Amino acid sequence: MHSLDRLRGGYLSSPRWVQASGGRLLSIIPPMLLYGRTFRQFQADIDRSRRDAGFVEQRVESSLRLLLSRARTTAYYSELLAHIDVGSAAISDLSTLPVLTRDTVRRQAEHMLTVPKSKLDASMTSGTSQAFLTVYLDRDRSVKEWAFVTGVWSRGGYRLGDRRAVLRHGQDDFHDIRSRYWLWEPGTRELRLSPFRMIPPVMDEYLDLIRRFRIAYVHGYPSAIALLAAHAGRVNWRVPLTLKGVLPISESLLPHQRSIIRDGFGPVTVQPFYGLSEKVAFAGEVQGSPDEYEFEPLYGLAEVVDADGNQVAPGQRGRLVGTGFISMGMPLIRYDTGDLATVVELPSRDNCWRLRATQLVSAYGQDYLVTVEGGLVPATSMPTSIRLVREYQYVQSAAGLVTVRVIPEDGVTLEQLQPIARYIRAISDGLVTVDVEIVDEIPTTARGKRRFVEQHLDLSGYGMADG
Repeated sequence: MHSLDRLRGGYLSSPRWVQASGGRLLSIIPPMLLYGRTFRQFQADIDRSRRDAGFVEQRVESSLRLLLSRARTTAYYSELLAHIDVGSAAISDLSTLPVLTRDTVRRQAEHMLTVPKSKLDASMTSGTSQAFLTVYLDRDRSVKEWAFVTGVWSRGGYRLGDRRAVLRHGQDDFHDIRSRYWLWEPGTRELRLSPFRMIPPVMDEYLDLIRRFRIAYVHGYPSAIALLAAHAGRVNWRVPLTLKGVLPISESLLPHQRSIIRDGFGPVTVQPFYGLSEKVAFAGEVQGSPDEYEFEPLYGLAEVVDADGNQVAPGQRGRLVGTGFISMGMPLIRYDTGDLATVVELPSRDNCWRLRATQLVSAYGQDYLVTVEGGLVPATSMPTSIRLVREYQYVQSAAGLVTVRVIPEDGVTLEQLQPIARYIRAISDGLVTVDVEIVDEIPTTARGKRRFVEQHLDLSGYGMADG
């Protein structure tokens, strides 16, 4: 990996005091140079892939063969891939393989690694209707993914170096949220705003900071951004000329949230993308077609399949499965993401092999918790994966008080789970107090889904309009 790739990665994972001293130095390095050679190469390849179908065919074929050759060395995939000549494998060979379920990954993870686990990063994933899962990712995947993210953002006018106000939870960003709930990060040109303090006086300050720091894009959870935009509309905030757009992440962007954002921030660009912790598929929203997404073939092969694993036709709905290329230490081939999608257009040479789909159902719902101050906190600001636990759910009946229902792993006791309560109280600086309750099962909705948050409070009394 290029030295600047390592420098940026080390900076982002360093303690706050290191970032504080080194951020100003990094801020004077041109962004294109700062992100390193790997980033620049991927950015160039992504740009070419949008206009050169032959290049996409060659690159995808090469990536698929490399992935299959590595996978075949593992205990799990060796037999599954025995019928495929990996040296001449084609996309059509994928249809001969079964869909990979989360339960299979959970059982077989140790047998799916192409390199020692010590050389990979463990990542826990979860969803509203699914139990937790640990996958292992290549350590250089972040800079590659950043090229895809910024590529999608560029469609909305974003340029490397543009200043962003970031409304999402970062574990080490704030140590005393009551008194210090924002910080300016010069190295990455980010104004980091705590999503835990979404109450009127703090949101007034956030709006002032956006103006003061000449922010170009508001970036973060749609649920938090919508709260800030709604407040901006209520106080008749004068939108600064520097504000160009909104970059939503991690949650589905709902129609009423788009309206709230436009009402509060004006006719700015809104450019969401779809991604997964498992790094198997990535898509950006198509300009001018809200809720229609175009998948990036260099990132991974996305398919929408029926119950038998067969590709569905345009207009039909099915399960979204992905085969990822940017992380091969633990190959995930035809992995069932747990999300649903409706096909708009199948990949073809005419569209440079880009699947288009709509009505993607994200793993997380748009849920809020209420702090002791009466502020609303997006549920995605809370831990979305908890060790020692198979499934969990937040339940709230009083402001600032939350019960976490958990189904623990076998043999785990209530005493072992108490750090969950202490951790959430710590990251919220006491604004949310938690009790942990062990249960045998999580109640489901009529459609069989488990709500991430069972909220018994009337959120309209805390600044959330019906939507």
